[in-house]
Amino acid sequence: MKRFFYLLICMLMVTATLHAQDSLITVGTRHAFFSEILKEERAYWISLPEGFNTSPHKRWPVLYLLDGDVFFQSVVGFTRFFSAPDALPCVVVAVLNVDRTRDFTPTCSAARRDGTIHAEDKPAGGQAAAFRRFLVEELRTEIERKYPQAGGRNYLMGHSYAGLFTLCTLLDAPDSFDAYIAVDPSLWWDRNYVIRHAAQQARITHFTGKRLYVAFATQPRPERQMVNFPRTNDFLKTIVPQLQQQGLYVISRKFPSEVHGTVALPGFYDGLKQLFPRPQRIRPDMSPTSSGGK
Repeated sequence: MKRFFYLLICMLMVTATLHAQDSLITVGTRHAFFSEILKEERAYWISLPEGFNTSPHKRWPVLYLLDGDVFFQSVVGFTRFFSAPDALPCVVVAVLNVDRTRDFTPTCSAARRDGTIHAEDKPAGGQAAAFRRFLVEELRTEIERKYPQAGGRNYLMGHSYAGLFTLCTLLDAPDSFDAYIAVDPSLWWDRNYVIRHAAQQARITHFTGKRLYVAFATQPRPERQMVNFPRTNDFLKTIVPQLQQQGLYVISRKFPSEVHGTVALPGFYDGLKQLFPRPQRIRPDMSPTSSGGK
């Protein structure tokens, strides 16, 4: 763990150095436009890799980072670290939040983490399908119009509610992205909706050519009931094999030293390391049934 945080500090220092101009240090630029689908203005930040503007015929991979206002600088640092001779750097598009519960959850629900509903609980959420349309139909169009080189493979990455959204996008519209990184997704939402839904989709949907990295924090938290660990085990032992049978390449991880609030960055780092398009890692004949490490 100490090694990871040392590496994180180094990444941020490298990022700042690479983008230093005079007295200004930048890792990207801010943008916004009005979404006709969501009927509101949406903001995003973008970081272009070194060499992007001098390689007009190259097609660069694009990482769409949810909760981007929280994780942008760290994740940009990670991607720069992987810009080694054996890896391709990527464009990072950080999607800023407006209403996480509304945008990232697939159903409207009042259920708590343990599945109970109290008299004072009000249903919320359920607009994930609209948010997915915004990402694919509007934001990606905006990015590819402004930056024509950003037409390579597309990645989606999220933690917690955003991890739930990432899983649901894979299940409901797998062709939306090429690879998915979901860190500690909120499996508990709506009384384990995503587990039930994944079991249904695994019977009717093919995922050939798609890649999923999924990771979970498994350090016990005495102040909370241990309701998440059984869901995690159920997902890894039951759902993942069903998805693999439908052609999905899955890498799964457990982080026993992390809790939900600390696992995002270690999970993002490991997910990028596993799924980034390194020639020596990704082969044309790679079996889609590999489950990676547990």
